Amino acid sequence: MTDFVGIVYPKKKTTWRIMIIKLESWEYEYASTIGIRRYTNNWGKPDAPHYDPKKMEDNRTAQVAAAIGELAVAKAINEYWSASIWKGADHAKYKDLADVGTNIEVRRVRTQDGPAVREKDLKKEGLIIFGVIPVPKEFREVEILGWIPAQEGWEKGTQMQYGRMIHKDLLNPVEDWKKGA
Repeated sequence: MTDFVGIVYPKKKTTWRIMIIKLESWEYEYASTIGIRRYTNNWGKPDAPHYDPKKMEDNRTAQVAAAIGELAVAKAINEYWSASIWKGADHAKYKDLADVGTNIEVRRVRTQDGPAVREKDLKKEGLIIFGVIPVPKEFREVEILGWIPAQEGWEKGTQMQYGRMIHKDLLNPVEDWKKGA
């Protein structure tokens, strides 16, 4: 595991804890560039019909935050980050590519109490979900909430409109991660 700012324990009694990753300037710049390229590669592509623009942030910010979250997880667990970028027309070709390593999906948590797992995630054998909060406004630090196998997250999660939310108390702490868990 990499150096990190620290493990934070919430004030109330709980097993839940987070790891805070502080990005170096070159990491921040690279991940931000990847986010911007993801955004510009999809200029003009409409949002999915179920997206509510009143609840969303702008796509540029969302893409940068997502890329920064992916890099932070890769850094924390010493796994490969492909920094993948593709045009919307190539979505079917690359949609099953892992965010980190070979089986890790990084989910940004912005307005809920934990990351989401979607029914389609259950089709990916051995998929692991990591929940992250890139700390606004600059996203120079990332709170990694923890991880959970997608199947377990689906079983324990709370039903939402487009999947299930895995409460952060259900996530395994990052320091318990072992490759291939």
